[in-house]
Amino acid sequence: MTLKTRLSQLQSQAGGRQKAPTLSHQPNALKIPHRVGQPNRDSSHRPHSDSRLAEQLEGRLIAEGVIQIEKQIPLNSKLGAMQLSELQTAPQLPGDDRVTLKNYYLDTETTGLSGGSGTLAFLIGYAWMERSAICLRQLLITRFSAETKMLEKIALGLETAERLVSYNGKSYDLPLLISRFRISSRKQQFDRLPHLDLLHPTRRLFRHHWPNCRLATLEQRLLGYHRVGDLPGSEAPAAWFDYLQRGSEQKLLKVVEHNQNDIVSLVAAHTELARITRDPDRYDLDLYSLARWIGKFDREQACDLLRKRVEQADERSKGYLAHLLQKSGDWQGATQLWYQLAQNRCPEALEKLAKYHEHVSKDLEAARHYCRQLPDCQARTHRLRRLQRKADLRLSPAYQFTVLQS
Repeated sequence: MTLKTRLSQLQSQAGGRQKAPTLSHQPNALKIPHRVGQPNRDSSHRPHSDSRLAEQLEGRLIAEGVIQIEKQIPLNSKLGAMQLSELQTAPQLPGDDRVTLKNYYLDTETTGLSGGSGTLAFLIGYAWMERSAICLRQLLITRFSAETKMLEKIALGLETAERLVSYNGKSYDLPLLISRFRISSRKQQFDRLPHLDLLHPTRRLFRHHWPNCRLATLEQRLLGYHRVGDLPGSEAPAAWFDYLQRGSEQKLLKVVEHNQNDIVSLVAAHTELARITRDPDRYDLDLYSLARWIGKFDREQACDLLRKRVEQADERSKGYLAHLLQKSGDWQGATQLWYQLAQNRCPEALEKLAKYHEHVSKDLEAARHYCRQLPDCQARTHRLRRLQRKADLRLSPAYQFTVLQS
């Protein structure tokens, strides 16, 4: 009996071929799930929910699923202990060639914190300075399909930007936005814009003095600003999905407020960090790192910075000051610092003194004295042998005759 015959017999025993009911005909059937993170397009979410949300945010619907919020924060107010009127002076960090750049301060809230092609920014906020106010603009989408329209608005809004300023934006926000523009086949100008990531100077100055360099830590330590009732950024993705799936607005309103606070803090932090580089005595910071940062662009300024604080400077700072003095030709000032450091057996200072006495003062005995104090290594052995050869050469009759003739 063939397989086909056997199947026919089994079908006839079961009462003939019956059409299997489809899922739509089964009242208790499970619905096919959507992709994770995608809201059910047949959910109870309706356009009028966006209108209500826009009204609560004091914004307006500029396209289907896109809410734009605009605010002006007057400079006669305060952020923590900082008077916002101080923002009227354009901030200038070491290496800034121009202080008149049109800075746009950017921050995003996304559907995930790990990045990747499946992550998108559902809220993008940016601000710029005017004469008497911080101008803040945010674009919030309430559905996945609105992302392209939001990106188009962002591209238009940043057309006048001359530099982007962010906090950890080089590692997260900008790569994410660039990838979303590419996926949407839209042109973006982020590649052409200079980008200042304030996380980097913050780490440079405070990583050895603070428990961490998160924006919240910067706010508390530099700006005297402590947030009350703030929704953590880690809860932003869940708040957005909660609105998409159930129309819950409460936490999403907090996300928008959190984004506003981040951006205003970013503007204030830029000014405060610039002021710190000019007057570092106000804070407990890494003086050596600040001097190295300034020294990349202005050695004289870095030298003045350390000279005025040499009594409080640590070993690294004194060593760098000696290096700057050496570069400027001030051997007396450089050797004075090296002698101080050599008392604590600083290897760098010992090596510098050995080189100085070998090549500059020509005092080979002093050079050998400091060379012997160096850690035992191949370079030390090689230097001692060379010094011994030079000393032996000085004792030779030919060398002494040459000295007498000169």
